[in-house]
Amino acid sequence: MQMPARTPRFTVSLPALLAPLLIGLLAGCATIPFDPAPVVPTKHQLPYSVKLKLGPLGAFMVEPGATMIADPGLQNHVLSPIDSLVSPREQWEAAILQYVTARQTFRRVVREGTADLDLELQAAIYIDPGRAFDFNYIYAARVDAFLKDPRNGRLLKSYSGFGKAVGEVARGGKDDDRRPVNRALHAALNDLFGKMEHDRRLASL
Repeated sequence: MQMPARTPRFTVSLPALLAPLLIGLLAGCATIPFDPAPVVPTKHQLPYSVKLKLGPLGAFMVEPGATMIADPGLQNHVLSPIDSLVSPREQWEAAILQYVTARQTFRRVVREGTADLDLELQAAIYIDPGRAFDFNYIYAARVDAFLKDPRNGRLLKSYSGFGKAVGEVARGGKDDDRRPVNRALHAALNDLFGKMEHDRRLASL
């Protein structure tokens, strides 16, 4: 007797099924302001003034587990931007300026007028829902810095800083994301400016 054909079974991981829903929840959340933790002034100040500019700033949901793989290019695993998390932009600009000024990596930080160097910062926050079932998100932040000659715009040096934090979002909402977003970005800024402060070549441009 011929057995009836079996219907193929497809298995889809729970994170893959939930990713579109989680993107929608985060996109509908209130904004998350960057509120830098207390900053300890550096002991390795550089002898330059800088004119600070904040370039592209974004937040992105990435494929589940993307932060755990070897590929450092998380932009290659983006599912969707979450613009609401990094607005209003003016608040983020003011908070990052506050961080850079308090850190005292440079002799002086200005937003208007002339300075020895132009400093452009670009920041991205990547939110990874993970592959586990406990709804712990991983928040990764990357901040890129570009130091340029203000006379001709020539790139002199570039650096990248990275930070990571874990947060629970089982309840959803602004308070669940605020602390890990801030921890990840603060860690990335610490990493970035630490690299600049300890670069002996930068001290003698």
